[in-house]
Amino acid sequence: MLKVLHVGAKNYPPAHGGTERVVYNIVTSIDAVDFYILVEWEQEETDRIFILPGNLGYVAKMKYILAFARKHAIDIIHFHNEKYIPMAMLLSITFKKIVLTVHGVHFRSPKWNWFNRGIFWCVDVIGTVFLPRLVFCSEYDEKEFAKYIFFRKTYFINNGTNISDTMQTAEDIEYPDTYIYLGRITPAKNVLRLVDAATGRRIKVHIYGVLDKECPEYCNAVLDKISKSDYVEYKGTVPYDMVFNTMKKYRAFLYITIMEGLPLAVLEAASCGMFLILSNIPHHTFLKLPDVKYVDVKDPEIPYPDEITSGEQNREFVLANFSNKKMGEEYLKIYNSF
Repeated sequence: MLKVLHVGAKNYPPAHGGTERVVYNIVTSIDAVDFYILVEWEQEETDRIFILPGNLGYVAKMKYILAFARKHAIDIIHFHNEKYIPMAMLLSITFKKIVLTVHGVHFRSPKWNWFNRGIFWCVDVIGTVFLPRLVFCSEYDEKEFAKYIFFRKTYFINNGTNISDTMQTAEDIEYPDTYIYLGRITPAKNVLRLVDAATGRRIKVHIYGVLDKECPEYCNAVLDKISKSDYVEYKGTVPYDMVFNTMKKYRAFLYITIMEGLPLAVLEAASCGMFLILSNIPHHTFLKLPDVKYVDVKDPEIPYPDEITSGEQNREFVLANFSNKKMGEEYLKIYNSF
């Protein structure tokens, strides 16, 4: 059986975060592959889940991953996220079967200054040109890079999403005048502006999500602003198996992020039949979801609860277009293409 090693998920199974969910969904949707996972955060190890030592330098991590792959007779190394592009290119000199998935291009992220964004853009271009297989999970990103890297095949695979077994009903909604945000607390998710917008229009919002360990100042600023708001509350994290039940308690899903790959939390909320309030970035508009209100990412005018409608058509759309099974089939094609 083909052995694939995933590198880049922070934990497994996932708490929050698109990358972690994608890795989990790939692993659980492909039966014909034997998977191993190297996670970045401390957790319990198993015979398939191992911790990538965090105290190693970049080159030392690369050597560790290569030694791990050889020890376990790994056929394909599947990296996730742009920070691994240089490592993947170096490893590809001797380890030919490498796949890398880009979960949102960081040159658009406010988390980084313009110098770092320029580096990310260059790394993305070089990776697209030279890596054996580089996959974009955003159709918008793939089309943008394909314009000027026309001489090399680019890959696009829609992320699948876990789909709620049932659609939201009126009985599920515990907070009819409140919206939910569920995602990581980090600059790219535009949470500070979300708190300001909701507070300014006196709209109640409950925020759930993991605090980004790499941006403690930003997270502290978010929590401080929430503490001064009469309308926004931070509710902590949600266990993975409680995500759908938590979402269904609210009238609509609010997500005004600045950058995305393929926004899994949006698709999960849509699968519950929830109305969506999203920022007007291409990564959201490219989804073409039917029951949605787009707001300006820099000056969001969040609609009031009595201004929104049912999200029933969103569920039908997700069921038809974003299944984990379809995503798994596409990744298996790439694995077998070697």
